[in-house]
Amino acid sequence: MKLFLRLWSYIVNPLFIPSLVSLWYFNFNYYSDPESVRLKLYLILIFTAAIPLLIYTMLKILGWVESIHLSRTKERILPLCIYMVLLIMLLRGAFTDGMHAALYYFFIGVLIASLVATLITTLRYKISLHLMATGGVLGFLVMLSFTQGISLLLPLAIMGIVSGLTATSRLSMQAHKGHELIFGFSLGLLSQVLAFSYFVS
Repeated sequence: MKLFLRLWSYIVNPLFIPSLVSLWYFNFNYYSDPESVRLKLYLILIFTAAIPLLIYTMLKILGWVESIHLSRTKERILPLCIYMVLLIMLLRGAFTDGMHAALYYFFIGVLIASLVATLITTLRYKISLHLMATGGVLGFLVMLSFTQGISLLLPLAIMGIVSGLTATSRLSMQAHKGHELIFGFSLGLLSQVLAFSYFVS
């Protein structure tokens, strides 16, 4: 069981979440232009996963970080700052056509959460980035259901289970205390609510 929980922590790494959410969203919005969707997926994958992983590898080689989980607070500031720059580049480059507004505001929510997480990190407080990611997805689904007037009970239930497993995994690895998990989850969820509140206003 411990091996599964450790592997799970890698599977739901925050770097992979935006690409998975985008893939689900575009599959959900099947009427979208295939060429536009393909381009956006490539850009999302490059800016939120490929480049951050490349930067992590460089930081690892330089000895600035110990693991991809960024266990120490001092390891987090630079990667989070770089990630925010990449998010801004993605938002300015991939969503200029005005299409897929819901996904655009999802990434705005991710940017808000990342900014707050960076500020908190400077105070030497280590929130759970894993739970921030799953909380963000749950918040995105709730707000998407609300703004689009559709039922997303199954995806919401699945994300509830995913969040529970992720919290259990992080506790099992002694990577976080309970309040750090709750803070991270709440930050991710509320950032989506804040972003979508502007979307529907």
